[in-house]
Amino acid sequence: MKIKGEEKAVVSTQSTGEVVAVKTEMMKIKGEEEKLSTKILELEEQLTGILNGHLPCELHGEALGRIHKLCIGSVEQIMRLFEQLDSLKLLDRCDSLMEKL
Repeated sequence: MKIKGEEKAVVSTQSTGEVVAVKTEMMKIKGEEEKLSTKILELEEQLTGILNGHLPCELHGEALGRIHKLCIGSVEQIMRLFEQLDSLKLLDRCDSLMEKL
């Protein structure tokens, strides 16, 4: 015979492990997001420099090609971050935890 209080204690212990795992993963994703944000700001500064005429016209093509490659890499990183967030399945976990309580 189980007492309701014991069930809640077991559920909360199991969910605590899940919460810690999710928080750890979220912190990793946040760190990657901050690095990516810095990279995008640097790209913006490079583009602003080109637009303001700080680079000779002969070098625009080469600089824009390099910036284009960096943009493609940034988009790929963003997609990886979205996949990592999607793999956490936060809404599914919230629903299952609510059902257990």
